[in-house]
Amino acid sequence: MAALLFAASAGLAHATAPAAPAVASGTAALNEARELLRGPAASPAGWPRAFSLLKIAAEDGNAVAAYYLGLMYRNGMGVARDSNLAAHWLSKAAQGRVAPAMFLYANMLLTGEGAARDEAAARRWIEQAAALEHPGAMLQMALALREGSMGFERDEAQYEIYMKEAAHALRHQIPEP
Repeated sequence: MAALLFAASAGLAHATAPAAPAVASGTAALNEARELLRGPAASPAGWPRAFSLLKIAAEDGNAVAAYYLGLMYRNGMGVARDSNLAAHWLSKAAQGRVAPAMFLYANMLLTGEGAARDEAAARRWIEQAAALEHPGAMLQMALALREGSMGFERDEAQYEIYMKEAAHALRHQIPEP
């Protein structure tokens, strides 16, 4: 746009727009990658292209793209399995408030998979994912309350509340990002 404005202000007869990028960026990249991973024509043949698109979007700050990139590294989808890179990208997605990423990253922190074991940080991510009504996080929090794990005090009443909330959330799941 700036090139067109400059050309017009310089009195040139015509200006050319920059060439279209070979790879989409931002939301378009994410949408195309999702189709390659989960759409009707999804297959392992599309994983390398999906990875490239997600990397662009994730590096541009798209938290959902970071989530999918983390899954690809964690599961070895079109790339070598790499727990450290999976944790890195899932952490970015968790910071962007992607509830499934919060849940997965918390569990990586609990086990020390790809990141230093950190029960306190895992608890914070589980609590945040549960607040966003992620069923797995709510169930995990309920069990932690029952067992007195992850730094929670044993609390049977809170355990029952979270179990009911988890059951409700399972019936009304929000689709994957």
